[in-house]
Amino acid sequence: MDIGKAFGFVTEDEKWISKVLIGGLVLLVPIVNFALFGYALKVAENVARGDARPLPEWSEFGDLFMRGLYFVIISVVYQLPTFILYCVLIAIVGGAAAALENNPDSASGGAFALLLCLYPLIFILAIVGGVLSYIAAARYIAKGTLAEAFKFGEVFATLRNNLGKWVIFFLVVILAGIVGQLGIIACGIGVLFTGAYAYFVIGHALGQTMIQTGMVPNTMSSYSPPTTPLDPPPAYQ
Repeated sequence: MDIGKAFGFVTEDEKWISKVLIGGLVLLVPIVNFALFGYALKVAENVARGDARPLPEWSEFGDLFMRGLYFVIISVVYQLPTFILYCVLIAIVGGAAAALENNPDSASGGAFALLLCLYPLIFILAIVGGVLSYIAAARYIAKGTLAEAFKFGEVFATLRNNLGKWVIFFLVVILAGIVGQLGIIACGIGVLFTGAYAYFVIGHALGQTMIQTGMVPNTMSSYSPPTTPLDPPPAYQ
């Protein structure tokens, strides 16, 4: 992956300032900010297509919003194991705390030890769920249908067969997130715009990874001249 390209491509667009500013404003509004997620997916699709200027316009807001909504749904599904395990542990800790309050001599302290042991598992599950979410989103982009995102066997196979590429991608996601938080320095307001920029970077990195793993969008097409001469048009009288 060309990581430098992922972080530097934004300024190659003639309208990059306005696009980043709009992205920052969109990020500010709950629910509406789903469109920013969709924007990142559109960037990924454009990169996978080979577009020289992959930053799309904000004019098709409805389409961007729906793409973002689909990404949220995908993420929720793939993070369900993490959420369920977290809820179970919270319930265990809550029960242990109540038992200790009623009986300080009880052996409920073991529940807290269990919590400390399983927290790393939650962390690992969250990372795996995040990577799988992006793979599923890439399949959605490539195939043009949400159902492709939930072909779990194929999603896991994609991760297994291209583990190194997706690990590098997720490291870029983490790095982009760090860069996105730098806006806090500007009294917290700048994070809106650095946050939008981070999503643009993630989109480009996702598009590059799609190319590396052979996920070319179905909608991608190119003109090929006919291999045989065309018949002459009929004569009209």
